[in-house]
Amino acid sequence: MKGKWVMKMKQFIHAVFCALTVCGFLLLGASCSKENEPVQTVEGVTVTIAAQSDLQTRTSLPVYDGNLNQDDGHEIRGKQHVTDVYLYIYEMDEAGTNGECKARFNVGWREHFDQLPTKTEKITYTFAYTFVVGKPYRLVAVGVDGATEQDKMPDYDGMNSIETYGLPESIEIGSKLTDPITLQEGKTPTDMAHSEFFTGFVDFTPKSESDKNIGEINLWRRVAGLQVCLDQIPLEVERVRILLYNSQNTQVKLLPSAPQESETDKIITDFITSPYGNDSFNEEGRVLMDKTFTEDDLGKPESGSGIAPGAPTYKCSMTAFMLPVNIPDRELYDYTLVAEFVTTSITGIVGTSKKVRLTKPWQNSDGLDFEDETDIGTGIIDDLDKYLFPIEANHFYCLGTPSSPIHCSSVLE
Repeated sequence: MKGKWVMKMKQFIHAVFCALTVCGFLLLGASCSKENEPVQTVEGVTVTIAAQSDLQTRTSLPVYDGNLNQDDGHEIRGKQHVTDVYLYIYEMDEAGTNGECKARFNVGWREHFDQLPTKTEKITYTFAYTFVVGKPYRLVAVGVDGATEQDKMPDYDGMNSIETYGLPESIEIGSKLTDPITLQEGKTPTDMAHSEFFTGFVDFTPKSESDKNIGEINLWRRVAGLQVCLDQIPLEVERVRILLYNSQNTQVKLLPSAPQESETDKIITDFITSPYGNDSFNEEGRVLMDKTFTEDDLGKPESGSGIAPGAPTYKCSMTAFMLPVNIPDRELYDYTLVAEFVTTSITGIVGTSKKVRLTKPWQNSDGLDFEDETDIGTGIIDDLDKYLFPIEANHFYCLGTPSSPIHCSSVLE
């Protein structure tokens, strides 16, 4: 009896072993078959890239004198242009929130145009990269100002975004999509004030080997612009400075992030707190513009300005770029921007300062003016909203224009 039981057990174990062996071979065969199955790929993909001259301003505010595309000599110094465009290929993660840079291409922007464009232009670019069917990608285009004196660019001032932010090399192969663009070591707020760059993207998940329809990438500025045009400045004023409430940031996200909507307000997310000098109160980091007046800045006041007719006064026009900045904490600050009118530049004594306000915040306007004495200190909470506002990328904030400057005849009163 015992011998039969042992014999049956041996037969059972042998049967199980054979079954497992067969299953193992089947699984191995299936695995090998899957591994040997050719991966479907897409090559020779074409993308259209457009560098936008328009601004995503919340109204049609002027960069110069009311017409974004004008060419009538009214533009002021500081205008710069896209000279080179680079295309980066990112393989995205399953969540679609981050990706790894796999390749970079120079699309030949400056080579494509006989004269570098200052208005919205497009280029169609076909490139050699092997995309895997079914895998998600994000194609990011970056437009930079790499102007040099040899390019004979209008208003070239010796600075450009390639040197300021290290582009295109600062976006390295293997880097993450969430890695920021950073001010390069040794560069200062002066360099940032003269440097702009553009980015845009399109997502692409090829469905088949013939799927080569990527679409268009629109490039938008990742910096904000500030324009200040003043006149009728009394001769007692020797210097004008425009300052930010805090030291300006030195990092920005490669791609913009949308604001978060709350029940009562819009929460800005498109900024990286990264104060210049690692100090929020760094004086150099706060200064956006600094103008010391000379005889070349003299002008004559208009009638009705309160200044004797024919008496000379100062005037100035300035522009600067800066990286996005969050709205100030209303518990700590009562302004975003302030203008200082210095009367004794040797000692640095400030003659007077004027807070800068949004002219029509209820219309989401980027127009600026000096503080309105009628609403300061009234206790109305909404009044403070005029003075506390974020600095958003691809917005151009205008404190006056060349044809309609802010009159400053009463700034020292």
